[in-house]
Amino acid sequence: MSTINKTFLRVLLAIACCIALAFSLLPQAEAAMRADVVTGKVTLNGQVIDNKNAKYPLLSYSNITYFPMTYQLSRFMGVETDWNNAAKSLNITAGGAQSAYVAEPGKAPKGSVSVTLPSYRISVNGALIDNKEATYPIFNYNGVTYFPLTFRYAYESFGWGYQWDAENGLRIDTTSAPAHVPTEPNTGNAALDKALTILNSKYATGGKYHGMLEGGGKKTSFDAALDVSSTPDVTTVKFTAEPFPFFDNGVSYFANYYAVKGGFASDEQISISGNSPELGDVGYPIYAEVAVWAENSYIGKCFLDCQFAGARSKHITDAKRVSSSGSTETWELAVAFASDGFTGYTAELSIDTVKSIVTQIVIRTANHTLTMTPA
Repeated sequence: MSTINKTFLRVLLAIACCIALAFSLLPQAEAAMRADVVTGKVTLNGQVIDNKNAKYPLLSYSNITYFPMTYQLSRFMGVETDWNNAAKSLNITAGGAQSAYVAEPGKAPKGSVSVTLPSYRISVNGALIDNKEATYPIFNYNGVTYFPLTFRYAYESFGWGYQWDAENGLRIDTTSAPAHVPTEPNTGNAALDKALTILNSKYATGGKYHGMLEGGGKKTSFDAALDVSSTPDVTTVKFTAEPFPFFDNGVSYFANYYAVKGGFASDEQISISGNSPELGDVGYPIYAEVAVWAENSYIGKCFLDCQFAGARSKHITDAKRVSSSGSTETWELAVAFASDGFTGYTAELSIDTVKSIVTQIVIRTANHTLTMTPA
């Protein structure tokens, strides 16, 4: 091979390497989310919806039906939408006047469609939504915000009743919802109620945490998550950690909130799961002969108990704001919570009131401290 050809090949190879390197440095696109167009019968307040020929059809994602918050449909269901273009934020408020049904015709695609997570801020009834780690996130399709029909949103936030059967399909209406149980905290202290609203919103959304458990001469770091799932009858909050520090061979805790009792505003039923035959299946009670081990398991339950929607705010027996700087503040709460022979715990709640986020939760019992920081 001639010297010229060799030189030419070296130049081509160098160019190819540069091109490959340039492509490797480009930001990688996020995996696209896909949702399915609902094909079954859908009825809203007695009005059968032609979902196949709707510009904004109901969608299904992760086996949950999603509702399009268009101007017409939301007002037909008694919900107001307010878009603030300057702030790039959307506020949804329940309890508005209902308007007549107005069809928004179009041709819904068959099969699945591409949806995206919204880049704008979303508030529901004045509470900012943490959508990043939600099991069933709010998403955007065709320029419209879609909400999951979970118990939290459909019943607790919007006051809708919904049911499904093979003959009639999905029915959503504003008259068959159970009697509304207030979910707003009511301590008589407006600043504390605001802090608790932020905490409650974070709890109901779920998400990932970095944790630290100290006690009994040990200090254990772990990664944890709250996963929230709902049906019309019950909302389940699952608390997992890796490594799991609360009891031997443990995997998770579960808290069930039942709709007939008031959902998140009611007292939860906590159960456990583990790999040990001594623990049994989910729901098998925790028993321990060693007091330190029992307190280990109790403090994990305390974190799962730490939300104060509606009447649950009465579980707080004492509260004081221990620090405040700009938009950040920390509250110390004394909480009554009877389980496993223990009667209560102290929760130190740190929040940012402008961003409406929880920055840290520290739970203390007699001999243990649990620090949970949202990831």
